[in-house]
Amino acid sequence: MLVGTSIPQKVGRYQMIRELGRGGRSMVYLAHDPFLDRDVAIKTTFDKLDTAAENIEVNHNLFFREAKSAGQLDHPNIVSVYDATLIDNRFYIVMEYVDGSTLRKFCLKKNLLSLDKAALIVFQIAKALDYAHNNGVVHCDIKPSNILISKNGEIKISDFDSATFWESMSGEEHDSLSATVYYASPEQVSRKPLTPSTDVFALGVVLYELVTAKNPFMAENEMATIYNTLNREHEPLSMYRNDVPKTLEDIVNNALAKDSDHRYKSCADLAADLSQAFDHLEPHDLNIDFEEKFISLKNLKFFKKFSSKELSEVVAATLWLKYETGVEIIIEGDVANCFYIIVSGDVAVKKKGKTLAVLKVGDCFGEMAYLGKTKRTATIEAVNNTILMKVSDTVMEKTSKGTQLRFYKVFSNTLITRLTKASDQLTKLR
Repeated sequence: MLVGTSIPQKVGRYQMIRELGRGGRSMVYLAHDPFLDRDVAIKTTFDKLDTAAENIEVNHNLFFREAKSAGQLDHPNIVSVYDATLIDNRFYIVMEYVDGSTLRKFCLKKNLLSLDKAALIVFQIAKALDYAHNNGVVHCDIKPSNILISKNGEIKISDFDSATFWESMSGEEHDSLSATVYYASPEQVSRKPLTPSTDVFALGVVLYELVTAKNPFMAENEMATIYNTLNREHEPLSMYRNDVPKTLEDIVNNALAKDSDHRYKSCADLAADLSQAFDHLEPHDLNIDFEEKFISLKNLKFFKKFSSKELSEVVAATLWLKYETGVEIIIEGDVANCFYIIVSGDVAVKKKGKTLAVLKVGDCFGEMAYLGKTKRTATIEAVNNTILMKVSDTVMEKTSKGTQLRFYKVFSNTLITRLTKASDQLTKLR
C-alpha cells in the first residue's frame, strides 16, 4: 500500500478499518483481529522494501527495534506488542489499540491540566520507564506525541522505534540523533553514550510542557534548540504559572540538569519525589489507632513469636495502606524496595495474566525480591478490598536490631516453607 492509495481489506488475518495517524517513517492503522475478537493498531512503513537482501536486513533491524524492545516489556503503562511480520516486502507491527489521544493536546495553553493531574500522568510514565530501564530498555524518544491517554484516562508509552538496549551498548557513541530534538538530552545531541538518564531529561521536558504549555529549549530552528539544550538554563515554571510549588520547581530543575551526574539517577527517584510533593499519587497511611494495629498484628501468624516490645516498634514504624479490588500492588519487573504483610483481605499472585496463587491474611509477599534487591518476579493484585502493612529499608532502620533480627528469622522460615512446598509439588509431578 503506497501513500495516498486505499487501505487494503486485510493484512494477514487482520481486517483493516481506518488510518489512525502517520509520522516521518511510518503510519498506523486501526484493524480487527477476528481470531481474538479485539481491535489492534498496526504500524507499517510507507513504502515497500527494496528486494535486495542487504536492504531488507537493514530495514528489518531499524523497523523491528520497536518490536524487540517493547515486545519484551509487560507493563500496564506501556503499549503491548502482539506480533511483528514481513508481508509482501512490507513490515508490520501489531500492537495494543488505545482508544484516545496523545498527551500533545494537554500541552496547549487552552487545555492545561491541574498540577495534580499533570503530576499523576508524569508519575505513571516515570514508573513505567523505570520498569523498562530495569529490563535494559531506554526509550530515547519520550515526548507528548509518544504518550497515549485513553478515554478512560489510562496512560500508555508508545513508539519504541528509537529505543536502545542500554546495558549492551554501554560506552558506545551514537552516530545519529533519532530522537525529536526538542526533547533530546544534552548527551543525545552531543552523540554521547546513552543511559536511562536520557529518558529522565525528556520526561522533565514533558512535565515542563504539561505545566507551562512551553518547551523549555525550543528555538527558531533545530541548531538553535540544540545550543539552548547544551548551554541555556530553562525559565522557572513560576514565570508561567503562579500556583507552582517550590517542590515541583525543584523536581523539574533536577530532571533537566545539563550534566547527567547532577540529574535524577533513575525515573524511580523522580517518581518518589513527585509522590512526596503530591499526596494523591500513592495510598495514604490509614488512620487506625495504635491499639487496634497492635491487636491486629498480634493475631497474625507472621508475628506469633514477636514480643510486645517488638510489636510496638513495628506498629510505630510501619505504613498501613488500603488497596481497592483489582488494584495492582506490585508489578512484575519492578525493582524491590519493600515487602508487604496482609492485615485483611486477599491478594492474587499473577504472571503473564495467569493467577498462580492467592495469599491470605497473615501471609507476606515481596520479601524475596526485597532481601535480594532484585526485580519482582510476579504481579500482585488485590482480590478484594485489602489492608497491607508496608515495610521498607527506611522502616526497618526505625526498629531495634533485635526486631530486625526477628523479621529476618521469620523471613528465613517463610522461604524454607515455600521452597519445601515447591519441592513437594515437583516431586508429585514426576
